[in-house]
Amino acid sequence: MISFRRGRFRECIRSPLTWILIACAVPRIVGIGWGLPASDGWDNDGVAPRDFLAGLVETFSPGHYFTYPPFHLLVLGVLTCPITAIALAHAHSLSPHDVVSEILRVPYMTSIAYIARAVSVVMSLGIIYAVAKITETIRGPQAGYCAAAACGLDVSLTYYGHTTNLDVPYLFWASLGLLALVRAIALNEPRRLRRFAVFAILAIATKDQAYALFLLGVPLAIAAWLFFGLGWEREGARTVLLEALRAVGLGAVLLLLADGVVWNPIGFWARLHFLVGPASQDFATYAATTEGRLRVLQDAAIMYGSLWHSTFLVLAGGGLLLHLWRRNEGDRARWVAGWVPLFVAISFTLTFNCIARRVENRFILPQSLMLCVYIGLAVHAFLFELRGHVVRLLARAALAVAFARGIFMALAVDVNILNDPRYDIERTLRAQAAPGDRVETYGLNVYLPRFPHDLRVTRVGPEPVEHRNPMPGIEEIQDRFENLDQRRPRWVVVSECWAWRYLLSAPKIEERGMAMPRTQLSTRNDASAFTFFHDLVEDRRGYRMVLTSEFHSDIWPLIAIHASTACKMWLLESKDPKSQ
Repeated sequence: MISFRRGRFRECIRSPLTWILIACAVPRIVGIGWGLPASDGWDNDGVAPRDFLAGLVETFSPGHYFTYPPFHLLVLGVLTCPITAIALAHAHSLSPHDVVSEILRVPYMTSIAYIARAVSVVMSLGIIYAVAKITETIRGPQAGYCAAAACGLDVSLTYYGHTTNLDVPYLFWASLGLLALVRAIALNEPRRLRRFAVFAILAIATKDQAYALFLLGVPLAIAAWLFFGLGWEREGARTVLLEALRAVGLGAVLLLLADGVVWNPIGFWARLHFLVGPASQDFATYAATTEGRLRVLQDAAIMYGSLWHSTFLVLAGGGLLLHLWRRNEGDRARWVAGWVPLFVAISFTLTFNCIARRVENRFILPQSLMLCVYIGLAVHAFLFELRGHVVRLLARAALAVAFARGIFMALAVDVNILNDPRYDIERTLRAQAAPGDRVETYGLNVYLPRFPHDLRVTRVGPEPVEHRNPMPGIEEIQDRFENLDQRRPRWVVVSECWAWRYLLSAPKIEERGMAMPRTQLSTRNDASAFTFFHDLVEDRRGYRMVLTSEFHSDIWPLIAIHASTACKMWLLESKDPKSQ
C-alpha cells in the first residue's frame, strides 16, 4: 500500500498537469488578501464574509428566501463554524443584535473571508483539472494539458478565483458533472450518468443559472450518443435511456433536498419568482426582441475576444473544425463525446444569456471554459500533428505569442487588484485627515474603502437605515444627498462604481437591440441626485478635489470586472473652514 501511494505521488509530481495547476494557483493566491483585513469584502455579489450566514437563516426560515440556493452556503457554514462558535461564545448574549455586533468585528470577518476565498481558489483549479480531463478523454493526455493551459489563462476565471462569488463553485460542480457525462459517452458506460446527475444538481443547488448548462445540452448529448454513437442499436439504446431516466429520478430527489425545497417550499417558490422577475429582468441590458438577442450573441463574442485574446477564438473554431473532420477516424464514441462542450455552451447561451439578456463576464464564463476544450484540440494538433519542420516552427511561434498574451492578461488581473484605487483613498486619509474629522460617503459596503478608525464616518442615502448592511464604525444617516451643505462634513468619498448611475450626463441613447435596465430607469427619476453628484465632482458644491484615484499603467491594461476592479474613487475636501 505504501509503495502504491509513493508510485501515485511520483506519477502526480511528474505530470505536466500538476505543474500547470501549480502555475495557475500563483496568481490566485497573490491577490487573495484584496481589501483585507476588513469587516466586509470588495468582491461585488460575493457571499462571504457576511451574506452566507444570513442566507442560511433566510433559506431555512419558513416563507423566507435568499437570493441564492443553499448548498455552497452550507459548505462555507461548515468550514467556518469554528469561527462562528468563537464569536457566539464572546457575544454578550445570544440575541440577534449582540451576535451580529460581535461577529461583524474585523478578526472574525477577515478569517471567514480568507477561508471562503481559499475554497474558490481550490475550486477554480478543480475546474481547470476537469476541463483537462474532458479534453484528455476526447483526444488524450497531451491535448488535456493544452486545454488546461488555455483554461488557466481565462481572465474571468482568474478574477473569480480570487472572490467569494458563486460562479466558480457552481462551475466546479458543473465541470465535474460534464466530465462524468463525457466519460459516460466516450467509454459507453451509461451508469456514469448517475454521477453526472449528482454533480449537476449540486451545481444548480449552488447557483440556479447552472440549469442553463444542462437544459438543452444534455438532451442534445444523449440524442447524439444514441444516433451517432450507437446508431440506435436496440439493446445499447435501451440501456442508455433507462440509465438516463434513473439519473433524472436521482437528480429530482437530490434537488428537493439540496435546493431547500423540502425544508422551505414556500420560500423556494418565492425565490424562483424573484429570480425570473426583478433579479434578472430589472437588469437586462438588451431589448426583448430578436434583434436584441442577436446583439447578445455579438457582444458576447466581442467581450470574449477583448478580455482574453481573439487568437483563442480562432483556435476554438479551428478545434471545432478539426473535431468535425475526425469523424471517420473510427472511435465514434469519443467523437460524439467531443461535442458535449459545444452543446453545453449553446445551451447556456440560448437558455440563459438570451433570456436574461446579459453578457457580463460571469455570464459568458461557462462558454469560455467549454471553448477551452476545442482550444486544447487545436493547440495539440499544431504542436504534435503538423508535418514539416518549418510549418511546425511557425505554428509554435504563433502559439507562443498567443499564450504570452494570455499570461499577460491573466497577470493583469492581479496587478489591478493589488493597485485598487481604494488603497490610495485610505493612504491619503491617513496622511491628511485629522483625528475626529467627519467623512461622508455613499453606497453599498462593497464600494467603500477601509476608513481610519479615528475619523467620524457617516454614510448618507435616502433609503431607510434599517435596510442597509451595517458597517462597524460608520454612522448611518437617512437624508437627501443634496443636503450636504447642512451636514457640512470635511471630507467626501465617492466611488464611481456606485455613483455612475447618477453621473450619466444624459439618458442613455438606446442603440438598436439595446435597452436601458429598469433599475437605471428608476434611478434617473431622481433629478436632484443627478444634479448633486455632477456638481460635487465638478467643483460646484464647495468641495475641492483632493484626489482622483484610478488604475493607470503604461504597461498593464485596465481590467474592469463586476464593478469591483479598477473603480475610480474621488476624495474631496470642503473649502469651508467651519466644516466638521
